[in-house]
Amino acid sequence: MIEISSLNAGTPALSPYAEPIAVHSLDECYFYHTMEVPGHGTIPGEWDLRGRIDDYLGNFDFHGKRILDVGAATGILSFHMEKQGAEVVSFDLSGDFDWDIVPFAGNNHEATRLERRNHLRKINNGYWLCHQAFQSKARMVHGVVYDIPSSIGKVDVAVFGSILLHLRDPFLALENAARLTEEAIIVSDLSPFGKVASKFKKNPRFMPRSSEPDGINDGWFRLPPLLVKEYLGILGFRNCTVTWNKFKYGERVRPIYTIIARR
Repeated sequence: MIEISSLNAGTPALSPYAEPIAVHSLDECYFYHTMEVPGHGTIPGEWDLRGRIDDYLGNFDFHGKRILDVGAATGILSFHMEKQGAEVVSFDLSGDFDWDIVPFAGNNHEATRLERRNHLRKINNGYWLCHQAFQSKARMVHGVVYDIPSSIGKVDVAVFGSILLHLRDPFLALENAARLTEEAIIVSDLSPFGKVASKFKKNPRFMPRSSEPDGINDGWFRLPPLLVKEYLGILGFRNCTVTWNKFKYGERVRPIYTIIARR
């Protein structure tokens, strides 16, 4: 009798990496960040980090590092870190996965689900358009942050650029990335408090409102840096620095904190 284990022994492990997609038109794309893309010029987005990405990432030295960019979207951080000399694994949802949508009882969940999946496909298209334009060697893995595949292998640094606020379980997402991360985790996000109050207050702010089912449905928590530092400390990343900067969001300027947490 042939044992099942012997049958599986010769089966190569499935690669977690997505095959590149040829994208030819900006009409197929959605950009979360304003980007300067070769051959396409300035592409407008919601956030404008241009000229300030190093500040956004805490001026970390990425040269020679292997990076996991969690929630890569159209790749603005991935391609920047690659330009700094990093090997980058981009990680994000695709149209085959569901966003952490707030399940308001009175809303049409199936319609929202389909709309979000189409939106994700356009974000993915934006990534691949930029990937080709920048002649990038970054690799993309699609999945959910609560189950990041171990087949990615070890990375030096995991980056969460304004991702935690969109998650129902931000700690679980950090825990999944921490399993693979050997050196540091970088978190950039919005605090529910200003810079001064954030030095003392640790309580998160729950973003959805039951009285506003047509309001926020893709955001969950504003997490102050003190709380995120606690999360990271529990996961073994206790040596933390926190910096603050302001970035343009639409017509407004928003303060963002950046935590670099090292093992």
